[in-house]
Amino acid sequence: MIKKGIVFGPWVGEFGWELFAWQAHCRAIARSYDFCVVVSRPGNDYLYSDFCDLYIPFEPDDSGISDSHMNSAVTNFNIQEFLSATVSHDLLSNHSWQWIPPAKIGHPPYDHWRTAVHVPNAGNVTPEYRLYRGDSIGESADIIIHARNRKIREVDNWDVEKWNSVVSTLKQDYVIACIGQKSSSLALEGTFDCRGKDLKFVTGLMRTAKCIVGPSSGPLHLATLSGCPQVWWTSNPNQNYSRYTSTWNPFGIKSIMLNGINPDPGAVIKAITEI
Repeated sequence: MIKKGIVFGPWVGEFGWELFAWQAHCRAIARSYDFCVVVSRPGNDYLYSDFCDLYIPFEPDDSGISDSHMNSAVTNFNIQEFLSATVSHDLLSNHSWQWIPPAKIGHPPYDHWRTAVHVPNAGNVTPEYRLYRGDSIGESADIIIHARNRKIREVDNWDVEKWNSVVSTLKQDYVIACIGQKSSSLALEGTFDCRGKDLKFVTGLMRTAKCIVGPSSGPLHLATLSGCPQVWWTSNPNQNYSRYTSTWNPFGIKSIMLNGINPDPGAVIKAITEI
């Protein structure tokens, strides 16, 4: 009897949506198949490692603009041509294939993490979230900072001077590490630069940290799935508060939202020391 295979992706959208509107649904759907292929960004394979048989890294060219689940540089993605160029003929011919193209599944961020949603070609799907424990290879930090430095929604970037104030106050008593992509986050003086590390390392760092700090972002959402408490702020509190505390918090991780888009460093320090 011919086996069933399934392909998810290519996911080339924002990381937070991949965490809470995609990967957990893929995990649940994959249970009904014999072989699972996931296509997503280089370095994100750890998200799928418990159920993915073949991970294919894919990066669109940098001419596009990334939104919630797609990239404008990927307009006419041909899954058959892509698989023929990247997967062995024997594997392709020995399976009957289904494709789940990238999309925000359900109605995030309003769907609760336990909500079953309809997925075309898969029926009603209840997402299955995994607690990522990772391995930081013997390295650890008390406080993790994601100093966002993106050109998209620049209003959400916090002033470097304020970050420096926080670090200078806390570095005598705490080991502090900075994470994120090198192209879109800062490494602050007085911290360990862990930017660019793979997700297995990052989630291992999060597993033992006191907290992660920063404006709302993908790495802050990853902390929710890694057992790491968060101190954060946002330009969209009406929508984001429920994400962090309820709808996107399957493991009940402590999450503290500070008031305003540009909090005072003293308020950030106080929240860190009290969490």
